[in-house]
Amino acid sequence: MKFLITATILLVSLSINAQNLTTYRSTRSVDETVERLVEIIKQKKLAYFETVEHDKVAQEYGVTIPPTRMILFEDPNLMIELISCRQTTALDLPMKILVWEENNDVYIGFFDPKIMKKRFLLQECEDIITSMSRLKIRVVNEALRDD
Repeated sequence: MKFLITATILLVSLSINAQNLTTYRSTRSVDETVERLVEIIKQKKLAYFETVEHDKVAQEYGVTIPPTRMILFEDPNLMIELISCRQTTALDLPMKILVWEENNDVYIGFFDPKIMKKRFLLQECEDIITSMSRLKIRVVNEALRDD
């Protein structure tokens, strides 16, 4: 019975989080998509921290996984406002965009910052969170545009 309850809670949790995952398909390779996203982030004068290459880390441990890259960045102004509003929101920072290959297709995905309202029981910070959400969407849409 305990196992059934735990499994149910896990499935509900996964389902809730999956609903907040925003996903786009890219026509470029993983490397080209990441390069384009980083370029847009830098053009917008956002703070770019790094790209975590999960597949290369796995390879160092003798495991092969499809290309999987996490881009870490933030808008310093939004970060300052958000942390000033509620310090625990720093647990969800910096902002992240995932680029991965699955079944020969390349995807870009991120969790909508609006999930922070539930995660941190926020009644305030609405404008900041909305701005963060719009920023992620703009960065991805600009990166997907053909030149």
